[in-house]
Amino acid sequence: MLAASEKPTIAYLGPQGTYSHQAAYDRFGDLVCYEAKQTITDVFSSLSSDLPLALIPYENSIYGAVVETCNLLRYSAAGHQVFIRGDTTLCIQHCLIARPGVKLEDIQYVLSHEQALGQCKAFLEKYLPRATLVTTDSTASAALALLSGYENLDPLKCSAICSQVVLSMWNLSLISKNIQDEHINFTRFYILSWGANIKVPSITHDLPPSHALFRISHLVNPANIPPQPQNLTCLLNALGLRVSQVDRRPSTYSIPFHDVFFIETVREEGILNGKEGSSWGEQVQRAVTRVEKAGGEICVLGTW
Repeated sequence: MLAASEKPTIAYLGPQGTYSHQAAYDRFGDLVCYEAKQTITDVFSSLSSDLPLALIPYENSIYGAVVETCNLLRYSAAGHQVFIRGDTTLCIQHCLIARPGVKLEDIQYVLSHEQALGQCKAFLEKYLPRATLVTTDSTASAALALLSGYENLDPLKCSAICSQVVLSMWNLSLISKNIQDEHINFTRFYILSWGANIKVPSITHDLPPSHALFRISHLVNPANIPPQPQNLTCLLNALGLRVSQVDRRPSTYSIPFHDVFFIETVREEGILNGKEGSSWGEQVQRAVTRVEKAGGEICVLGTW
C-alpha cells in the first residue's frame, strides 16, 4: 500500500459523507488522499499540480444535468489545463433525517442540495407540503447543519435529505428512507485531472479509451446581433462520431442567445469515415478538424 505522501489527492464536493465522497471512494479506494471542498466550483478551481485530481457530478438520471458543472465546462480552463479523464456512476438513495426525537409532523424546514430536493419532490409534496425548502452546498452539509444550527432556524423543526451513511458518522435519526421520486436514481460523475498526462489510479482494470466530450459552438460574429439560428445539425454532421448525449448552455460571449453545446461521443469499432482500425485519439482529432472546416469552434474537454 502506498504511503499517504506518495498518493495523489482528489478533491470532491464535501463535507465527508456526501454522495460525491462515496462515489470517489468507490472509484479510488485507498489509492488517493481525499480533500473536501465546499462547492462544485471550489472543486474545479482547486485543481493544480499539488492537487491533480477531482470528481464533480455531471448529471442525474431524474433531475438532469448539473448546471454548475456545465457552466464551469464553458470556460477556457476546461480542455486546456483541466481535462476529463473518466466517469463513474453511483446509485442514489435519499433519506430524510433529523435530530433524535424529531418527528415528521415537527418538520417545518427541509435542508439539502438543490439536486436532492428536486429528486424528492413527490415525497415532499405528499408528506411535507408546507415545509420550506432550504438549499445547502451539499447533502452532507445539510446533515451537519442539523447539529451545528443553520442561520436562525430551530434545529428541532429542521430535517435534511442526504445519504444514510451520515447516520453512522453523527448522532442523527432516520425518519424515512428511499424517498427519491424514482427508485432507479443514479448520478454520473466526471473525473478531472490537472493536465492531460496525469496518471489516474484505478482499483479496477482500465479499458481502452472509447468516450470523448467536446465543447462546440458556432464562431462568434459580433455584428450578428440578434444572431441567426445556429445550425447544430451541420456541426454534428461534420463531427462524424456517434453522439450519445447533447447538453446546451449559454456561451460566455456577450452575445444574446449564443449557445455552447457539450457533445459526448462513443467510439464505434470498425469502419468510420472510410478509415478502419484507427485509434480513438486519431478519430477525435479528425473530428475536430472537420468541425473547424465547417465553421465551428470546438474544444476536446477529455477522452476516456
